[in-house]
Amino acid sequence: MKEIRRLTINDLDEMIELRLEIQNYDLKYIDADKNILTEEELVTKTKEYIENSLDNTLYMFGTFIDNKLVANCGFYIDRHFPTYTNKSGMIGYICNVYTKEECRKKGYMKDLFIYSFNYAKELGITKFQLNSLNENAIKMYKSFGFKKKNSVYYYEV
Repeated sequence: MKEIRRLTINDLDEMIELRLEIQNYDLKYIDADKNILTEEELVTKTKEYIENSLDNTLYMFGTFIDNKLVANCGFYIDRHFPTYTNKSGMIGYICNVYTKEECRKKGYMKDLFIYSFNYAKELGITKFQLNSLNENAIKMYKSFGFKKKNSVYYYEV
């Protein structure tokens, strides 16, 4: 059974598990010699970040299949002065986008993005940004209307 929902601190262990998978997947895009944390340190720092930020400046969402987290994404809120084109002054910065390898190409992330954008609209967020080097992910972002500007992709609701 499929369920999409906002993640809570009760999902901490599964969020950390997927975060490690993301980081290990992304290693192919970065110079591994530049690693400054061990995996244990990364887990500790990730746990601290989630505990301090979740439902404050960080909002995370997940797709569960048979009560197991298989995909997650989130956004953190970057607050700015309001402008003529962004009355809330808030920008949602998309982060932690990942689907377990065996669950890809099933539309889970697309559904999760729609869910998270709807949640963001309720908070008054109408602008989003993200960075990615993953070509498959970039295709999905573009399908939502993200546009590249100086290597940053933007999306407006």
